[in-house]
Amino acid sequence: MNRWVRLGIAILLLAILLRVGLAIFVVGLRVVLALFPLLILVGAGFVVYGLYRYWRRRALEHRAPYELDD
Repeated sequence: MNRWVRLGIAILLLAILLRVGLAIFVVGLRVVLALFPLLILVGAGFVVYGLYRYWRRRALEHRAPYELDD
């Protein structure tokens, strides 16, 4: 094989790999978009839980100013 054949094969393989990679990326993007509402709910839940723990710790420290183990 001369270098032009090898170059052509390399370009074809690269194009096939890019096509497969793009297809995998699109499937992953569709999964993320399908699960997006769930991700929003989980994130909001973590925020609410963190704020609850923060306010609870502040209330306990206000009543007992010594160091608390969490």
